[in-house]
Amino acid sequence: MKELKEKASQVKDKAQSVKETMTEKLSDVKDATQEHLGTVKDLTGDQWENIKSEAQDMKKIFQSKDMIYMKTDALAIVLRKLGKTGEFLQIIDKLTKEGYRLVHHEIVREIPIAGGFNFPIGSFYFLQRAKYLT
Repeated sequence: MKELKEKASQVKDKAQSVKETMTEKLSDVKDATQEHLGTVKDLTGDQWENIKSEAQDMKKIFQSKDMIYMKTDALAIVLRKLGKTGEFLQIIDKLTKEGYRLVHHEIVREIPIAGGFNFPIGSFYFLQRAKYLT
């Protein structure tokens, strides 16, 4: 009976040692996870702020009544808004006659909206005056 008690005590001690080791390891994993989680939260927060800012900028640009977003002697940026084909073509015709040539077209397919929805809004057309093209 004495041997059985000693064996039971040894098994109990080993179990306690394993428990302590596992608790320490889990604590280390938890600490590392919390550290990484903080970094992920920071990055996600920054990305969310950038998305919100971009959406607000695009909303302002495309809600503007003007289809010519910017025009200088060298460059013109024209907005192609959904449902404004006739006006867009008139502006492109006028700019082409002034010596501008299409150099880039960027589709603004979607702006992220809260809840995971996206909304198509139009395109940017970048035109450069021919005398500045190489």
